[in-house]
Amino acid sequence: MTNTTSAETVPVKPTVLLTVDDHPLIRSALREIVRGMTAGVELLEASGPEEGLALLRRRTDTDLVFFDLRFSRQSGLAYVPRFREAAPAVPLIVYTMCEEAPTLKAALAHGVAGIIPKTHSAKLVQRAIEIVMEGGIYLPPELARQLAAEKAAPAANSTMSAQQSRILELLAQGLPNKEIARKLGLASSTVKNQLTVVFDRLGVTNRTQAAIVARALIGGGEKSAS
Repeated sequence: MTNTTSAETVPVKPTVLLTVDDHPLIRSALREIVRGMTAGVELLEASGPEEGLALLRRRTDTDLVFFDLRFSRQSGLAYVPRFREAAPAVPLIVYTMCEEAPTLKAALAHGVAGIIPKTHSAKLVQRAIEIVMEGGIYLPPELARQLAAEKAAPAANSTMSAQQSRILELLAQGLPNKEIARKLGLASSTVKNQLTVVFDRLGVTNRTQAAIVARALIGGGEKSAS
């Protein structure tokens, strides 16, 4: 009697995405976009922030959150910290028509992993999702340049070692500390310590802000996802 391998029968966990948007047509369009990426996607839908929070807390297997910033009765921005607190390990993407730099900067300061305009094509949305799911940060090129403008000038005058510059370049690509350490042949603790220095010299406080500035300085912000 022939035994079959267990690997052939173990079900693969679907990628669980939660979208929080009060426009049914937007949720429907996003549903088609994500299902076009892979068959293993489960899309959860909420029409408002409170419903979305409840769903996120109930579905602890959620892998990614899509969140609008404008709702008819609530400020989406005010809910971003609550979503981050409810599931710190789950990346949150702002999917919005909002183009106001102060609002988007505030969202980034709260730790969102990406900002995707609703005007993006399906292909660009899919690529942005892939970048975030791989641990990176996605911003549309024009927004990256706009947000980096106020920090790019002083950053350009900062003196960084070749090692620090290389670490910053890899950070801008979305690589985590362990991967940066592996590529450069450094200890993870060294990368962490060097990033502390880099943040200080760039005048930023977190990885997202550093990545924005880095892309402006090294030209990464000029490349769109493809």
